[in-house]
Amino acid sequence: MKRLDGKVILINGAGSGIGKACAEAYAREGAKVIVASQSKSSEKVAADIVAAGGNAHPFAADISDETAVKGLVDYAIQTYSRIDVLHNNAAMTGDIMMQDRDVVNMDVDLWDRTMAVNLRGPMLCAKHVIPHMLRQGGGNVITTGSTKALQGDIGQTAYGASKAGVHNLTYNIAAQYGKFGIRANVLMVGLVLSGALEDNMPEPIRQLMLRHKLTPFIGAPEDCAKAAIFLASDESRYTTGQNLHVDGGYSNHAPSLAEFRDLFAHMAAQDGDGKN
Repeated sequence: MKRLDGKVILINGAGSGIGKACAEAYAREGAKVIVASQSKSSEKVAADIVAAGGNAHPFAADISDETAVKGLVDYAIQTYSRIDVLHNNAAMTGDIMMQDRDVVNMDVDLWDRTMAVNLRGPMLCAKHVIPHMLRQGGGNVITTGSTKALQGDIGQTAYGASKAGVHNLTYNIAAQYGKFGIRANVLMVGLVLSGALEDNMPEPIRQLMLRHKLTPFIGAPEDCAKAAIFLASDESRYTTGQNLHVDGGYSNHAPSLAEFRDLFAHMAAQDGDGKN
């Protein structure tokens, strides 16, 4: 028996990065997967899963559009007759994030589009999936969150605010439907290196981010996928309304930790030189 045998998982934002890694991992663990993305990139992901012996079907949908979401959910039910896990992973990422600036310089159209994809989208997917979960006697909602939800920054204002909303949406789903057998948790991720980001991140920025991790490396999408398997499986049946941090410890220490670590290392080196 694999950890997800018999489960049907609908994951959006699965055409690349974390979503792709999760979809592939779900299939390897025995799940039947609806691989959704805004573009047709989901077709290759699903084809690769099938080629590897898994069970998957692609679907292209803009989750900010309710009609598109209803079509996605109807397709999943027509294909597999049920949805055991909804994984809301889709979000505005990539080059457009460079336009997500401070409040005074915020482009309102960018703000609205970010909220539509990052927050309205997960709500719409939950709205149309949960009734099926209620009829089948339970289910599981996973939402990919972000450390940005809990932090202020010099940019990415819209992204951070939208992720904070997604976290609260998750808590409300857990509270409202828990007694009906539906769990909801946040897969809370920090910076991971994949695709264009891994290839194009300037080395000074990579080193800056690395020194604030508690791990000696920056994670990959596969690290997120392994945690997602736990949340999707019955191993986490007593876990709901929680944030599972997969961020290398980035969000759980004092901002000055890296500086103090460097200071103490410098002091120790000086003491060693003095003794010699």
